[in-house]
Amino acid sequence: MSFSTIVAGIAGLILLNLTWDHLASVRALRRRPLGRPPGIDSYPSVTVIRPVKGTDSGQAENFRAALDTGYGGEVETIFVFEDEADPGHPLAVAAVEEHTRAGRHGGARVVLSGSPRPGFTGKIHNMIAGVQEAHGSLIAFGDSDTRPDDEVLGNLVAHLLADPKAGAAFAPPVAATPPRTAGDVGHHIVLNAYLTAGMEVQLGPDRELPFLMGQLMLFRREALEAIGGVESAEGQLVDDMFLGGRLVDEGYRNVVGTHVLRIMDEGLRFTDFLRLWRRWLFCGRGGIPLSFVWAFAIRATSFFVGLGLMIAAAVAGPAWVVIPPLTVVTLEGLHYLRLHRIHGGAPVPARWLWMVWMPYLAALPLIVSMLIRPELEWRGHTYRVDRKARLAG
Repeated sequence: MSFSTIVAGIAGLILLNLTWDHLASVRALRRRPLGRPPGIDSYPSVTVIRPVKGTDSGQAENFRAALDTGYGGEVETIFVFEDEADPGHPLAVAAVEEHTRAGRHGGARVVLSGSPRPGFTGKIHNMIAGVQEAHGSLIAFGDSDTRPDDEVLGNLVAHLLADPKAGAAFAPPVAATPPRTAGDVGHHIVLNAYLTAGMEVQLGPDRELPFLMGQLMLFRREALEAIGGVESAEGQLVDDMFLGGRLVDEGYRNVVGTHVLRIMDEGLRFTDFLRLWRRWLFCGRGGIPLSFVWAFAIRATSFFVGLGLMIAAAVAGPAWVVIPPLTVVTLEGLHYLRLHRIHGGAPVPARWLWMVWMPYLAALPLIVSMLIRPELEWRGHTYRVDRKARLAG
């Protein structure tokens, strides 16, 4: 059997598998349920804790949106900072004062937590401080780079209450703003296509997962207490995935809402994207089960096999042999581009289309860098981690 036949045959088999998987993924995304579950007559009180460190894109507007929840029950919002010197602190204070003067629905205040305790990330430390101040029967945690609309919190509460075995629920995130830089494109592809669309494809009719995604996650208070509170995440780099896993261990479910949450990172430089992607790879080691990443691993393997065959064909084969593996590599990127668009992502300008393939290409050197230098800088703190992505020391 000739070299050309082998290359074309392997590439053809990969294409068949990728095409089947692509069509199944598109069907699953298009069948996602919309709206709140029926039968929710009243909504319990909720405390939304927003741990903040530093500033994010459009943060003043993010804070204002976070206070305009549209929630049908009693709600309080607590912004938690380590100290008043944080550049986001005056923005939160201004948003709370404006909200209070206008007499809008829901209470709000700003809390200072002090320096993080040993064994806790800055975010987890702020989450703990927020819980100590919370009065709601349900407790939510929201990231500062999110801009929730007036439907997402009510949707989460409805999904949580609809399932008596659910201990927590989270909103599917989406980066929907038009990209301003190549780094934005990389971020949007990873968030929308790799993570959220990949998650949606694997969800069954009960919309249950063995972990949480923490951009906006909501807990029953008794479920959070059953796992030892946020304090149980001592020594963890990743709060959401760990807490979600602990809930499953205690017999609870993690359910996914049906209303998206907007993420507002904009203007990322290429190096910013690489740092973000590296952090997410670290976080994935700390809480995403193998069953969830298996489908992604198969596609990644197909991509790199196709890339290897393409290089080999270019070196050793006739010109036409490059076409089948080149098609594999090309369609792999277009697969994620289409998932990104179906999930609600903005069109990608032609000049930045190359970024669609960059998460794959950057992953290997970033993983090597994680092994050589197992630490990362995150929100003003530097963390050194062990092989399981726990805080070292």
